[in-house]
Amino acid sequence: MTKNVFMKKGILTRIIPISIGIIAILLILTTVYIYRAFNEPNYPDGERIVITIPKGASFDRIADLLYENNIVESRFGFYISGRLLGWEEKIQSGMFEVPPGKSNYELLKDLRYGRLRKVFDITIFEGFNTQRIAGVLQNRMGLDSTRVVELANDSSFAARYGVDQGSLKGYLLPDRYRFFGDDSEEDVLNKIVDEFWTFYNDSLKNRTEELGLTIHDVIIMASIVEGETLLDSEKPVVAGLYYNRLRRRIPLQADATVQYALVDEPPRRLLYRDYRVQSPYNTYLFRGLPPGPINNPGRHAILASLYPAKHNYLYMVTDGTGGHIFSETYSEHLRAVRQFRQLRSEQERLRRLEEEQRAAGENGHRAPAD
Repeated sequence: MTKNVFMKKGILTRIIPISIGIIAILLILTTVYIYRAFNEPNYPDGERIVITIPKGASFDRIADLLYENNIVESRFGFYISGRLLGWEEKIQSGMFEVPPGKSNYELLKDLRYGRLRKVFDITIFEGFNTQRIAGVLQNRMGLDSTRVVELANDSSFAARYGVDQGSLKGYLLPDRYRFFGDDSEEDVLNKIVDEFWTFYNDSLKNRTEELGLTIHDVIIMASIVEGETLLDSEKPVVAGLYYNRLRRRIPLQADATVQYALVDEPPRRLLYRDYRVQSPYNTYLFRGLPPGPINNPGRHAILASLYPAKHNYLYMVTDGTGGHIFSETYSEHLRAVRQFRQLRSEQERLRRLEEEQRAAGENGHRAPAD
């Protein structure tokens, strides 16, 4: 019996060190695996990949998506890293643009905090109408331009965002915006109109009341000012001119409103017959402001319409260089018109002369005929 005890002790003496060694090796291997799972880069020579994580997706589904789209090399390695960090319920949904070479830890951290969300920096320029804005959003983000226009012209949708004039026309504030790749048409319009109301603050609303106007009146005037001049320095002068005409019950006679009334034609030089087009937007035929904005005016035009320059101008004509000549009387205006026409005639003469010289030069360099 004593011999058996010694034999058992000898076996235990040999087994325990072996077991400890095996456990140590397993711990080392596990530590190495976890370290590599956390820190080794995935596809370092790969390409940037755009992926959408749906709202409510489980962590299992997220791991599948990343593996199927060649973003992580080991589904299990990514999955176990997320579980060990306790972040499996903290991954954001949305569209992400993932660069190559991200480790699982870096990827999990970026997905948790939304750092890789696909973004679009889009500029909406002053004077764009709803259709042009919708086209930009379609070209840059892939949104449905028809859906954008439908929503912007939906009175109930507009009312949801504080605009009770039947559509969002005039309230889509030009600016540089940052949208996320998974933003819907509704999300984008919401952000743009929110920016308008952030700009049109209580101070501007109080100024609107001081002028005896509504916000919509101001936006209509601003859209006309935006359509009439590209120069920010001129906008308060132009606004003051049109307010002078309104007070004297003189038709505004703004060419930009006639251009807007020609709904089926692209922008072009207006003809005499265009000024007779029957439309409530034709301010040559109808006194007062038109029924609504003719474009989406920018901040300068809106502020100019709230703080117009004080003067006695009633007339203006382009000076041929991007600005305008302003006049107080009709006789002064006629002189300015003649001056502009003379300048335009001279510019046209010089243009034809340049074309003739260019054509002569091209003919002079042709090889003689055999």
